[in-house]
Amino acid sequence: MDPPSRNAMWRFGYPNPVNYNDNELFCGGYAVHWQQNKGKCGICGDAYHLSQPRPHEAGGEFANGIIVRHYTVGQEIEVEIELTANHFGRFEMYLCPNNDPSRVATQECFDS
Repeated sequence: MDPPSRNAMWRFGYPNPVNYNDNELFCGGYAVHWQQNKGKCGICGDAYHLSQPRPHEAGGEFANGIIVRHYTVGQEIEVEIELTANHFGRFEMYLCPNNDPSRVATQECFDS
């Protein structure tokens, strides 16, 4: 995967906590996502019902402000994804201009 995301950057030698479940940013799985949380998902793929800050969101265990790549405005980049099990989902990628690892990003920021 490239660029390494906060859930898996430890695999590439970055000083972030080890996350052996780094392939599970799927909103908690089908039952949790749809039955328990009524289709809601944490902004970074964590289960919605987890207390905030959720593990992969600002202030969470894996969001430590480590920058793995630098890009310029308007630059096109190639992204490599490692898919470990296909459950007929999809990948969505949005950017939010937030340079403060202690400030939680909002859906509105990603949608703008």
